[in-house]
Amino acid sequence: MEERTITIEIPEVLKKQLEDDCYYINRRKRLVKLPCQTNIITILESYVKHFAINAAFSANERPRHHHVMPHANMNVHYIPAERNVDLCKEMVDGLRITFDYTLPLVLLYPYEQAQYKKVTSSKFFLPIKESATSTASCSNQKCLQALLFVPCQGSVAPT
Repeated sequence: MEERTITIEIPEVLKKQLEDDCYYINRRKRLVKLPCQTNIITILESYVKHFAINAAFSANERPRHHHVMPHANMNVHYIPAERNVDLCKEMVDGLRITFDYTLPLVLLYPYEQAQYKKVTSSKFFLPIKESATSTASCSNQKCLQALLFVPCQGSVAPT
């Protein structure tokens, strides 16, 4: 089977942040203080809010492309994907689930994995308060993981 490679363009600012994180975590054995104030749930909810605001403001704009869509006549409530807030919510929920499962497997450095195991196995750890919108869809152990392990900006500290 032939191996495929995917090239991902990473902005220089993000590349520098990732290099710094790698250095501080792997060489200096410094970890992020937990729980982070800005967690994955907060980031994803902010994106949905941003998307919804943009969709609401663009609802009155005329479409730029005048393509005839055969399914548009079948459903009078058709909403294009770039304005469909429900579709955005589903996509973001999929990202959260993906994050929950990939975090312990691929996203953590070995030194962070020990911290992860310690925190997720603790019965005395109280997660930071979730917002009302994420509580309904986020009440299991995996969601606790998402709440804990999003690197905080500039907060790598010794443990």
